[in-house]
Amino acid sequence: MSEIHESQPEPSAANELFVEFANTLEYDRDGATDELPNVAALLTWLREHNLISERGRAVEAARLARDSRTAERRLERFRFLRQLMHDIAERVGAAGSPTAAQVRELNHILRHGLHYHQLRREEAGNQYEIAQIGDRLDQARAGIANSLAHYLADHSADRLRTCANPTCRWVFVDRSPTGQRRWCDMRTCGNQAKAARHRARAKTPKQELPASSASV
Repeated sequence: MSEIHESQPEPSAANELFVEFANTLEYDRDGATDELPNVAALLTWLREHNLISERGRAVEAARLARDSRTAERRLERFRFLRQLMHDIAERVGAAGSPTAAQVRELNHILRHGLHYHQLRREEAGNQYEIAQIGDRLDQARAGIANSLAHYLADHSADRLRTCANPTCRWVFVDRSPTGQRRWCDMRTCGNQAKAARHRARAKTPKQELPASSASV
């Protein structure tokens, strides 16, 4: 019966921001592939998702190019958030809600993204501008964390899942009518699982009937 439910088409919808970010770590049969292997790739991703301006991207790229240790530390903060998102998805899929420790870690990231606005004169000296004061990368990281926080607060948390395909493990939101989807996509991971079950059944030798039964 569950296979019938899982084969129902899932309504198309844009992915949540946190889903897009979590899945920059991709798994396949050969292991994991990181789509954000360095700061340049991270900054490009943040710009493409409107989490940082083009000017901000250029400024951060130049600043971090001069300090490789700081660059690696900043990249590691985003990797920590990404792993936290995977862990939360795993936990929610198994128990229906994140742990208290996971919520604390998420709130810690949100707190680091605090910023304020300031009125200041432009360099030409003729006009004023509203400037956002705070760390650009911490704000971008908090923006991703905020996407997950709002999802958990505004939706059925138990619809957050990790794909049951061990060579995929994508984070996804189950938008199927029954809420029983196990795979990120029935056309790929779902069909692979069904094909694997079929092969396993085909390899199982048929039991021979006892001789007494066969003569009846």
